[in-house]
Amino acid sequence: DRANGKMYYNYETQEGVTDELPGLSVFYKDENGDVFHTYSTYARGLDILVGVYNFLDLVPKGRDENPDATMDWVRRHDEY
Repeated sequence: DRANGKMYYNYETQEGVTDELPGLSVFYKDENGDVFHTYSTYARGLDILVGVYNFLDLVPKGRDENPDATMDWVRRHDEY
């Protein structure tokens, strides 16, 4: 799909291709060694892990993010 400008993310095919998108999966390994996928979340479902977001959600202007690109403020050390 990447060659066609599409990718599968958050349980659906989406337009556009990017190298990184957020996601979290949780697994459980029982005493027999069997592994179970117990939970996954993507995009806005990860907000709870960014502690400052919980505070910003309480203030009048909130996160004050661009609604079309909520993480466009992020700058990785090798992208400055």
